[in-house]
Amino acid sequence: MNPTPRANQFWLIVLAALWAFYGLVGRDAWKGEEALALAAVLDWLAGTSSAWATPAPLYTLVAGLTAQLATGHWDVQDGARLASGVFTLLALLFAGMTARSLHGPGHGAAAVLALIGCMGLMLRVHALLPETALLAGWSALLYGVAVARQHARRGAVVIALALVVLTLGLRGVLDLVAGLLVVGLPLLSAPWRTREYRRAALAGVGLALAIIAVCLGLLASLDLLRDWLHFHGPGRYALTELPTGPYSQLAWFAWPLWPLAAWAVWHAHRKLARTPELHPSLIALAVLLLTVPFPIASRDGALLLVMLPLAALAAFAVNNLRRGAAQAFYWFGVLCLLFFSLAAWAYFFAIEWGMPTRLAQHLAKLAPGYAAGSVETGALLFALAISLLWLIAIPLFPRAKTRPLLVWATGMALLWILLAALFRPWAEYNWGYRPLIADMARHLPQGACLDARVDAPMQVMLRYHLAPPAQADCAWTLRLVERRATRAEAAEAEAAQVVWEGFRPRHKSQVYRLQKHGGE
Repeated sequence: MNPTPRANQFWLIVLAALWAFYGLVGRDAWKGEEALALAAVLDWLAGTSSAWATPAPLYTLVAGLTAQLATGHWDVQDGARLASGVFTLLALLFAGMTARSLHGPGHGAAAVLALIGCMGLMLRVHALLPETALLAGWSALLYGVAVARQHARRGAVVIALALVVLTLGLRGVLDLVAGLLVVGLPLLSAPWRTREYRRAALAGVGLALAIIAVCLGLLASLDLLRDWLHFHGPGRYALTELPTGPYSQLAWFAWPLWPLAAWAVWHAHRKLARTPELHPSLIALAVLLLTVPFPIASRDGALLLVMLPLAALAAFAVNNLRRGAAQAFYWFGVLCLLFFSLAAWAYFFAIEWGMPTRLAQHLAKLAPGYAAGSVETGALLFALAISLLWLIAIPLFPRAKTRPLLVWATGMALLWILLAALFRPWAEYNWGYRPLIADMARHLPQGACLDARVDAPMQVMLRYHLAPPAQADCAWTLRLVERRATRAEAAEAEAAQVVWEGFRPRHKSQVYRLQKHGGE
């Protein structure tokens, strides 16, 4: 594959930065996992908890620092979410360098485009989730393995630092064991049993273990080791039942990477033992698939890691695709992404302007009470400009081997921009906590205490948006009740005055009830 020209490298950087950072600020948490990650950041900022007592100390620390740096420009939640953009860019950088080290010039850009074009990454990397730090850490480790065969010293340093970060700052013992497998198993392959790689692997692992041992000793001396072991020790990863949910989502989550990865293996299956550049990616794929049941925050968050070896395999595959197959993959991407883009605009017209009527009526049932016209003019114009630019650029894409990946990457970036620009108010109304809490606060006297007997994410968002004072024997209680049980609990509710009931439109089964007991 030909090296990527400097002009194309510049536009690739622009695309990666736009995709990584657009839509991170100016919105509320849409999922409970984001709220729980925010809780760790709030505790660290308030000084009430150490970062080591959180599921992902590295992410908590970086998110807290970005939140502090963003003070005066954005609120804490937005500033913390910028950490996801930073880690996403690092993951793209290391993924590109990994593919270039394994397969040669030009493949780095292909791997970056493959990751940007992956369907499963779009929502996860733009959320306040520690798995973005996990993605960056594993991307760095794979780069250390890839570069170690040619540059032992550089590979050893990167391997050591990546193992330290993954072990101390992310999933702990699990990442250490998985990382040692990814570093050590290539030695079973004769082409990887070179003097350079053996030196790099032994030095990197030895240095990592020494640093980890010293750091754990320091944590013990500071009386923080017990907190760290609670989230990162061996007992944290005892499975009573193998969850199959994340694996069932792999087919769409990894699209369009897995068909290309399958083609890469099929293309080289007769000479796989003599194709050493594929060995680290295949080993990492097998190991990381075993770690999928152990995410940090979101249920399918560990699936993000599987995309790294798949992207390296996809970069290898596009260089070996036959012309007809490459053209078919390209035009399928154009038609598929064009359909989704037009569908996004159709849904926007239905939500904001009531056309087409039948679709508008359906969406109105999903979100009754949503006030149309909430999309800012600037966001609308930006989404329109990006859509037109993509349509104009399609026939101008260079006829290079990476053209199918370029279509998927730019198309998925367009879809994320449309989602963030056109549907942010609608998503906020349906999934966000802010409108619900604001509506409830109108029924709560100013400065009144609140006994919140709700789920953990709602506890965090109440603390963030309302910060009600704590008080013993509080007269105001907020309860979470199941919708089907609200009538059965009517007798209990009669003992207290029900002041307000509400729910998030897309979570109608979770009903929050504000009650007043006695007088205040």
